[in-house]
Amino acid sequence: MCSRQEHVFVCRDGTTGYHTDMSSLPIEHRHLRSALEFAVLMAREGRKFKPPLKYPKGLDKYLKMARIPGTSLPAVRRIVEGDELFRSRISVGALPELVDPIGRLWLERPSGWEDQVRDLEAVAVAAEDAADAANELKRAERRRDAAETATARSRAEVVVLQEQLADRDVVIEGLRSDVVKLGETVDEQRAEIVDLRTEARHARDRAVAAIDKLQAAQAARAAASAAQTKAEDVRDDVLADRAALAAERSELARLAGMAESLTQQLAALSAPGAAGAPKPVKRNALPLPGGVVGDSVAAGEYLLRSGASVLVDGYNVAKLAWPGLDLAGQRVVLLDAIENLIRRFGSDITVVFDGADVIGAAADGRRIVRVVFSPAGVIADDVIRDEVRRLPATRAVVVVTNDQEIVRDVRSLGANTMKSDQLIALMR
Repeated sequence: MCSRQEHVFVCRDGTTGYHTDMSSLPIEHRHLRSALEFAVLMAREGRKFKPPLKYPKGLDKYLKMARIPGTSLPAVRRIVEGDELFRSRISVGALPELVDPIGRLWLERPSGWEDQVRDLEAVAVAAEDAADAANELKRAERRRDAAETATARSRAEVVVLQEQLADRDVVIEGLRSDVVKLGETVDEQRAEIVDLRTEARHARDRAVAAIDKLQAAQAARAAASAAQTKAEDVRDDVLADRAALAAERSELARLAGMAESLTQQLAALSAPGAAGAPKPVKRNALPLPGGVVGDSVAAGEYLLRSGASVLVDGYNVAKLAWPGLDLAGQRVVLLDAIENLIRRFGSDITVVFDGADVIGAAADGRRIVRVVFSPAGVIADDVIRDEVRRLPATRAVVVVTNDQEIVRDVRSLGANTMKSDQLIALMR
């Protein structure tokens, strides 16, 4: 088994060539470009056949290249020459339209092809030398023309510059006069700068004093804000405790009413028909101040400030005020708005919703508004009526709703009524 020995030589374009035998002809890589690009083309197209054309796998990374770079020509040449079967198979399709004469001879390698390649390369090199010489002559002529043009331009520029120098002498004399005047102006401006620096120093001193005052004011404001936040927290705790106390007081009133009713029933059973027995106390509606219309915002504010127990028909108000929200969203927004009213007016407000069995029907235990959900099978209207009945008759009651049946029933029990629209106006 013999080994191939490669002999490297430098081509005219700076690249290297090689030949495998001292008797074979060294061909510059650039003269084989058409043959090498044809080999890559055959490998790329041959993959589409069935069965596909077998080609050296080393060509894979060149298949997507539209043009093989000059630096890659030696590598592609080694790959093609390393597969004699592939080279001989593609030589059949090396048409003159695709491969130049040197490339076809290199692929086909007929008898005496080395001499033919030598002659073709000599012709190509001579043509290149002639073209180089012609190009160099053209470049020399262009340089000569450019030099003559530059010389003529320079002469014209000298004439123009001489005229400009004369004009500039006049300008220089004027500038010297201006320099004297500018010197006087500079002296005046220096004096002004001294004055401005003094004023700036005084302004900085005033700015420092103002910053100190601002920082002190900000510190005082922060302290006041902290105190206000603490006071608001205390107020919310008090209001929450008052709401809880109101709920307990309401329950105690209900129990006391039941106890009083039972006592009266027992007394009626044990002592028949005593003449002059006291009549039950009836609740009386709160009178409005003179000039205040019953369905006005002023009337609603007066009732919220009156200290009365306020019962709100929750969904009646929420659906009117926020129709675009679902029930859960309406409850949250309504309770937040009513808590703001409690903070403004110190009102004792209870909000009644339908359905304790509704998903999400629960209220935060620390809310300052009392929230009641009607039991299963009971509507909020009946809960409101029961709340009015069980509250002591000596306590004023205000019911907020647009439901006319509730309005009629609670007015018969001595309660004041407020329209949902009035409450919404106060919340906004």
